[in-house]
Amino acid sequence: MKCQQDPQLELSLARRVTIFVIGVVESMLFAGTVFGWPQLVHVLKVEGLYSDLCHGFSTPSSLLPHAHTSLNTPTPPHQAFNNTRCHGLNNTFEISRSHIVGVEQCGPQDERFALIFTVAVGCYSVPGVLVGYLLHHAGLRVTRVSAGTMLTMGFLFLGMATKESPNWVFASMIFLALGGNQLRLSVMQFGDLFPLHRSTAISLLSGIYAASAALFIIFQYTASAGLQRSHVCWFLAALSTLSIFLTFLMPVHHIPVQDNYETWPSEPGTSQQPLRRSLLSGSSFLHTYWYFLNLLAINIYQQTYNVWVTASSCSVREAGWYSILFSYSNLVTVFFGPLGGAFTDYMVRRAGNTSSELRRRVMEVQAPFLPLLVTSLATTAMYMCIFIFHPAAIYISLVAMVLARPCTIAISTAYIRIRFPADHFNRLLGIYGTISSVLMFLQYPQFVWAQNMYYAAHAMVLALQVLSYMNPIHLLFTPLMRHAVILRDQLDEDQLREANISKEHTREKPQRRL
Repeated sequence: MKCQQDPQLELSLARRVTIFVIGVVESMLFAGTVFGWPQLVHVLKVEGLYSDLCHGFSTPSSLLPHAHTSLNTPTPPHQAFNNTRCHGLNNTFEISRSHIVGVEQCGPQDERFALIFTVAVGCYSVPGVLVGYLLHHAGLRVTRVSAGTMLTMGFLFLGMATKESPNWVFASMIFLALGGNQLRLSVMQFGDLFPLHRSTAISLLSGIYAASAALFIIFQYTASAGLQRSHVCWFLAALSTLSIFLTFLMPVHHIPVQDNYETWPSEPGTSQQPLRRSLLSGSSFLHTYWYFLNLLAINIYQQTYNVWVTASSCSVREAGWYSILFSYSNLVTVFFGPLGGAFTDYMVRRAGNTSSELRRRVMEVQAPFLPLLVTSLATTAMYMCIFIFHPAAIYISLVAMVLARPCTIAISTAYIRIRFPADHFNRLLGIYGTISSVLMFLQYPQFVWAQNMYYAAHAMVLALQVLSYMNPIHLLFTPLMRHAVILRDQLDEDQLREANISKEHTREKPQRRL
């Protein structure tokens, strides 16, 4: 049973703006904190977490940015990165033979951190289907209180992780992932606070979560200032509890919906269609594939980033600089996430100029085509860079990530809101997230495969990602989209004829006054 709320509930402009600002700030701080893993793992390596796994482990010279005469391990052909940039420099990569610091290339340690990140990413959206139904049945307040509680526990556990007790990181990342995803999904409906700019608002809320990946940069700066990581975590835990208290400024169940895309002529906010009709459509399958492959490419890039930049660097200081750049890049994503939504809103408004009601609805569904395509291109460019072990490739990849990372979630969310009935939105968002996250566990065996066959493992992911271009391309087939709109909105010829006559009458009215 869907949660019930007063259908006459109206929110003042001041309250709507306040709720929206809260959603923006929360998303920017906490919604995707786990994706700042490349920055956090550098800090954890410096502190020596899991460095005990490196005792007795001899790092192959092929995994380092240049040859080390002290290590005489042969170089397998598939691991020869051919990084000759550092050969002429009068310095060596700071390898700790006792593995006290743990910032060097250590296979077992890298695999353990890769496993933690894989579990965290899986936990981020695997329960998404449950969160979608929780929002649908229990409402906004219950979901947000649960999210705030999990975030608080996550930061507390991260503060408890030490070199002697490193496994607290597992629990920490799991709770940060679960809480962050619940918070992200709960604020998605805040786009309905401004119906005329819904796609822009949804894109802003869903894309701005990427900025939260920069939160972990605070540990690097506070460490240089002499502050312990545990003290910073206590502060973040206290800050995250505000989400619980701010929830009471919002409606108990959901944000009131005013919909232009809904089943017609039924009342706004209702749907006469079963969820399976949306879920089993061709558009749904193509979008699920697109969403998963783009997220997989982004997550593997983030998981590989520390290993990649370390192998591309001539010193630990240089590797640390690239780690900081990763966090700064995530801050910049705030400005790019809403662009796709703003363009989609523009195309939707432009569709309103056509005299045909069916044509208008088809053009609205096709509105996200260009944002989806640009996001795919940016993801491809970002992933291709990890084949090249050079600073220029790192900088290019970060520029591409600034587009790919926020837009994958933002444009996907806006597209789902347009393409399918509004009543299906929360549940579809959760289902797609769960499906993608279950499949996301493949990134760990892919990481292990890449440890032995680097180029082959990443080439496979790149080829699969290119196939995801079918999702935006299928929107260009107008007859297919026309059929989809008729099924979605349950239209018939009489309704379309009446709507077209009414629209023509509205257009001619101002002319008669003249």
